[in-house]
Amino acid sequence: MRREVEAGRIWGRGIEWDAVRGLLAQQARTAMGRERALGAEPSTVLATIREAIEATRQARTALADVGPPPVDTPDVRPVLDRARIPGSVLDGTDLIVVIPFLEAAPRLSAYARTASPIAPAVVAMAQSLPRVDDLRDGLRAALDDEGSVKDDASPRLRHLRRDLRERRRRVVADLERLFQASDSDRIFADRFVTVRHGRYVVPVRAEARQRLRGIVHDRSQSGQTLFVEPETAVDANNDLVQLTREEEQETARILGELSDAVRARLEDLDRLVDLIARLDALFARAHLAERMAATAPVVDAGRGVALRGARHPLLLAQRWQVGQDAGNIIPVDIELDGERPLLVITGPNAGGKTVALKTLALHALMAQIGCHIPAAEGSRLSVFERLYAIIGDDQSVAENLSTFSAFVKQVREILAEADERSLVLLDELGAGTDPDEGAALAQAILESLAERGALVMATTHLEPLKAFASTHPRARNASAEFDTATLAPTFRLRYDRPGQSYALTIAARLGLRPELIARAESHRSLHAARMSELLQWLDEHTRGEAERSLAIERREQESAARLAQAREAEAAATTKARDIVEHAKRDAAALLADIKRAVAAEWDRLKRSDRSRRDLSDTRRRLNEAVSRVTPPPEPISDAELATLSPGMTVTAAHLGVRGRLVAISGGTGTVEAGSMTVRVPLSALRPVPDQAANGDRGVLGHGTSRRGNAVFTERNVARPETAPSVNPELMLIGRRTDEARDMVEKYLDDAFMAGLASVRLIHGKGTGALRKTVRDLLATHPLVDSYRDGEATEGGTGATVAALKVG
Repeated sequence: MRREVEAGRIWGRGIEWDAVRGLLAQQARTAMGRERALGAEPSTVLATIREAIEATRQARTALADVGPPPVDTPDVRPVLDRARIPGSVLDGTDLIVVIPFLEAAPRLSAYARTASPIAPAVVAMAQSLPRVDDLRDGLRAALDDEGSVKDDASPRLRHLRRDLRERRRRVVADLERLFQASDSDRIFADRFVTVRHGRYVVPVRAEARQRLRGIVHDRSQSGQTLFVEPETAVDANNDLVQLTREEEQETARILGELSDAVRARLEDLDRLVDLIARLDALFARAHLAERMAATAPVVDAGRGVALRGARHPLLLAQRWQVGQDAGNIIPVDIELDGERPLLVITGPNAGGKTVALKTLALHALMAQIGCHIPAAEGSRLSVFERLYAIIGDDQSVAENLSTFSAFVKQVREILAEADERSLVLLDELGAGTDPDEGAALAQAILESLAERGALVMATTHLEPLKAFASTHPRARNASAEFDTATLAPTFRLRYDRPGQSYALTIAARLGLRPELIARAESHRSLHAARMSELLQWLDEHTRGEAERSLAIERREQESAARLAQAREAEAAATTKARDIVEHAKRDAAALLADIKRAVAAEWDRLKRSDRSRRDLSDTRRRLNEAVSRVTPPPEPISDAELATLSPGMTVTAAHLGVRGRLVAISGGTGTVEAGSMTVRVPLSALRPVPDQAANGDRGVLGHGTSRRGNAVFTERNVARPETAPSVNPELMLIGRRTDEARDMVEKYLDDAFMAGLASVRLIHGKGTGALRKTVRDLLATHPLVDSYRDGEATEGGTGATVAALKVG
């Protein structure tokens, strides 16, 4: 299986592929990454392409979240190449360059750990990082920042350099004492010690040469000064020279060991170079995608192309390099599929036909090296194993090739190799020869390519090819749109319609004289003129349809905006309602707490009182008054509604939960009969209801007599709102502990009393009798209990106690 598009099968001069790879290389930060970007070859393995595109997506996410990886490092490949020579010794300046390169490994490991949740592809690369800490530490310990070998590189070197420094100091001191002599001014040209040919010397006047015995090593340009090694310093200089040679030998030995250490790790270092290059190239793709606002293409094994809103990458680069907005670049939609693999584009010159060809080629190649493409989300591409482009003039005087001859030579190569995995781009098809014969040849070429299964995109100005694309089942027309009102191209493609060349119109716009244009019009054939008129009518008709579609789209956008506003208003109303409900809940909780406090106070008062009937009535009255505080007041009745109230009609008192028949009206009060209960209610609290709704109406009042607000109940039980919770007339205590049972009975009696139950049954079982005794002791002293007894045989016998409550 081919791993990459075959060498020579991409004709990049016409499609500017090298320029796009150069654009990618500009985003790299290392020499290795730039070279990798410049040499990027499209893969033809679908899984590899998808992995590369996904890696680019992860790198873009990592750029946004944690920044770029620390790949900044010098190019050490020349140093490594010198180290490959057996026995070679690298200079300290060469070795010092390797240290920052080696330091990149731990930094990349740390970066990979940080980016692991969002960029597992980077982590996968970092897992192959070699461990080079020992080599880095060895080089750093032996070399200083300038690449010189440190004194501490070895014990011998440290000893030699210390000895050298001491001997040099002594030699210089001995020579400087010569300047202390009384006649030194007549002997020495200056008072300093210098070095010539590695030996310490002093400057002596030429005329005083005989006054100082020694060896002359050099003279000044004027000849007035001689640099003399005094006879007394010869032995000391000899010792210094010998020590210097030993120090140089030790230094060379250390550099040799360091070079051997680098040579021994060449495999690891090569892996590190490759990894840095791959990471740099990956993030170069991410940087380029961000600058182009690119999207990840969908690449599949099918045979088709569907690019939406595609933009030429070099046009985008031109804009950002000069600081211009890329918004004025007109995007193009490109569609090709296996059912109709031939796309013939016609239209005016400078209308964007060639740019569309190049855009398709570059998007396909970019996707196959893992780049994201400057097109709309969801754009789809196939995997191409060969890409051919005949764009531009390839004539050659040296090879005796005319434009047409060069075209034929290239087509011959394409027809020999193209298959169903090929993309063929042909610019100005049929040009360079007789139009009739050129069109015939072009049609035959297109038919042959279609038979081979290749996807073909061709541009032409030849009328017969427009007709061919309109009638051939595997071909499709497209036109480069031209605005006849402004006499300018729009750079958009319109499918299934041929386009005009507008040569005469464009020539007139470019300044040719009107009479010349008129003469050219007279020379056109009748058939061509009619075809032009037809195409012009189609252009205008299509443009009208486009304007109507644009108006519809504008109305849809306005509707969507209004819908969004309505949804925002709905959301605001929902939020406000939620706030109101929460506020109401808080108010209700506060009112409920007031009721509980009132009940608790009455309970304490009952326990302290003698529990007479009068005390119980007062307690019930106070409880009803407390309840009335949380009952919403009735809405005011209008005078018209008040006038309609008359005895015999069905009414309701919503705040009391009562509905019945109005039997009498006395002043501002009405008497309502609800079942077996009669209640007097203020007329302002009554509301009429339809008579049929009263059929079967029952009062919600129990038996007894009490007062609630302004209403007087004449039945036996206390009035209860419809929303009052129901209470079971019996309580199961079997299995409970005595203290737990006591608490349960006390709460249950309170609830039963508030619910208006006349009697309750407490089921405690027989057992040891402890639970029965606890219940009986509590009932004997409870203020709400009137009496209690054993249950009847049907009520559980002695295993249950029936208590009558003081509810009236």
